[in-house]
Amino acid sequence: MAGKKKTSSKRSKGQKGAAAMWGGRFSGGMAPSMERLSVSLSVDCKLYREDIEGSMAHTLGLFSAKVLSAEERDQMLTGLRGILVDLESGADLFSSSDEDIHMAVERILTERIGDLGKKLHTGRSRNDQVATDFKLYIMHRCEDLIEQIEGLQRTLLERAKEYRKDLMPGYTHLQQAQPIYIAHYLLSFFFALERDKSRLRHAWETSGEMPLGSGALAGSAFPYNRKMVAERLGFPAVTRNSIDATSHRDFALEFLGALSCLGVLLSSYAEDFVIWSTSEFGFLKLGEAYTSGSSMMPQKRNPDSMELVRGKAARMLGAYSRLFTVLKGLPHAYDRDLQEDKEPVFDAAETAEVCLQIMKEVVSAMSFQRETILKKMFPALLATDLADLLVDDGMPFREAHHIVGHLIGEAEKSMVSFVDLPLTAWKVIPNAAVLRKKLTFTASTERRNIQGGTGSQSILRQLEEAKKLLRD
Repeated sequence: MAGKKKTSSKRSKGQKGAAAMWGGRFSGGMAPSMERLSVSLSVDCKLYREDIEGSMAHTLGLFSAKVLSAEERDQMLTGLRGILVDLESGADLFSSSDEDIHMAVERILTERIGDLGKKLHTGRSRNDQVATDFKLYIMHRCEDLIEQIEGLQRTLLERAKEYRKDLMPGYTHLQQAQPIYIAHYLLSFFFALERDKSRLRHAWETSGEMPLGSGALAGSAFPYNRKMVAERLGFPAVTRNSIDATSHRDFALEFLGALSCLGVLLSSYAEDFVIWSTSEFGFLKLGEAYTSGSSMMPQKRNPDSMELVRGKAARMLGAYSRLFTVLKGLPHAYDRDLQEDKEPVFDAAETAEVCLQIMKEVVSAMSFQRETILKKMFPALLATDLADLLVDDGMPFREAHHIVGHLIGEAEKSMVSFVDLPLTAWKVIPNAAVLRKKLTFTASTERRNIQGGTGSQSILRQLEEAKKLLRD
């Protein structure tokens, strides 16, 4: 087309180094647009620790297979350690010639130790190398996130102890339902987080088979000791099939699935905290450091921290959906589409980390407004207890439910609480005067000392169970 600039077919100067790694079969260069599409260093540079750890373990494997001498092994290990130290200190070692972190580390090593660096990739493909690095990253993040969840659980446990004797309304459908202790509510968060830890542990186990030695798809031709290499890296086992090892990213999906569940959980409790901190409720006061003001309205104190946690849940769910979409229908074994696997995982892991940190701090700093809560607890919370008391006296529950429901309806018509209706309205209730005296919020909760219930004795057992889970 007239006036349209022609795209050069020659490789830019920055890409000549990358071409040297794999370009022997090619006579021409990569188009600049292809370079932009292909280069992933800006994303996968976050794998530098895992890549260097993997290369060090691979070096030991090459020595065990007699590909490297002891002197070559030691020189290569020293070179790799030096790169790790420099990158950890913030040194900028990367070049425009680096296609990805794997090529970058190999290039830097070869520049530092000479032609010996060219032996590093013996018996290894980027396919099994990438899968190994990625699994290591997910294992490390699972460990970090489990530790963070336990930090949040410890905070919840301490706050539950503090509010062990304080009442609040429990809600269903965002309507006051039955009286509970605040501790019971906080412990519901604790035990839900325990399942998130379980999902992350399983994601760790799913990632725990080492792909190194699988090559591109058929397995390495150099018989180094895979078990030894796996132990060096902290993998419990090695992959059992080389096509499976290089093709699949189900371990990453499981990790993102676990983070999606965690994100939804944090979002749901953040929603409670947002609602309860409104002036209409007034149940909860968030720490000032976790709120913000309005650029226009001087009186505003907005629960931004919890609103952002709510929003970040969508980000984690989006990462899961994104990777699932990439993987759907891919042929076996490795396909370049899999380059898109890391960015959603990195983003979701970092998002989960900051959300857990902020939630822990918010829970630690927030305060339940005990007096306000008691004033806003409706007597209708005790309707179920009245039905239960009638059952104690021998009435079938469905009949008791109907009678109490009629009483509540009459109270609504009179615009009073059902406990404030005159005794004439209570004539449908057998032994009404005695039963009315038993209708208190404390009596309601103390009827529920069944395992898992909101009664004070049940809460003590839950606190002990929570402490035991953290010890274990």
